[in-house]
Amino acid sequence: MISFLLSVRQPFRFSLIFLYVAGIAALSLLPPQDLPKVQLFKGADKVIHLVMYLIFSVLSCWTLKTEDSWYAIWLIIPVTVGWGMLMEYIQLEMRLGRSFSWSDILANTIGVLIGIIIYLSAMLYHQKKHPLT
Repeated sequence: MISFLLSVRQPFRFSLIFLYVAGIAALSLLPPQDLPKVQLFKGADKVIHLVMYLIFSVLSCWTLKTEDSWYAIWLIIPVTVGWGMLMEYIQLEMRLGRSFSWSDILANTIGVLIGIIIYLSAMLYHQKKHPLT
C-alpha cells in the first residue's frame, strides 16, 4: 500500500492537498447554523480538530515527499499550524457566530505533530522492509 501511495504523481498530490485545505477552510468558516446538528460527546470538537490537522499534516508530508527530504517537515509544521491559527483568527473577525479558541489551536497543533510522527514512522518502516524502493 505504501509503495502505491509513493508512486502517485506529484500533480495529483498537490490537487488533493489543495482540495483538503479548501475543505478545512469551508468547515472552519461556515456559520454554525449552516453546520449539521449532530450531538456528540463533550470535547468532540477538539477530537475533530486534531484529526483534521493530523490528516492535513500527513497529506502535506506525502505531497512534499518528506521521505526524500526531511527538511520539508520544518516547512510543514509552521504552515499547517499557521493555517489553523489563521482559520481561528478569521472566525474571530467574521462575527458570524464562530469564535477564536486557543484550545482549537492546541488540538490542531497536536494533530499536526502526531500526523508527522505517523507519516515518518510509516516511511521508516517501509524503508526498512523495502530498502531499494
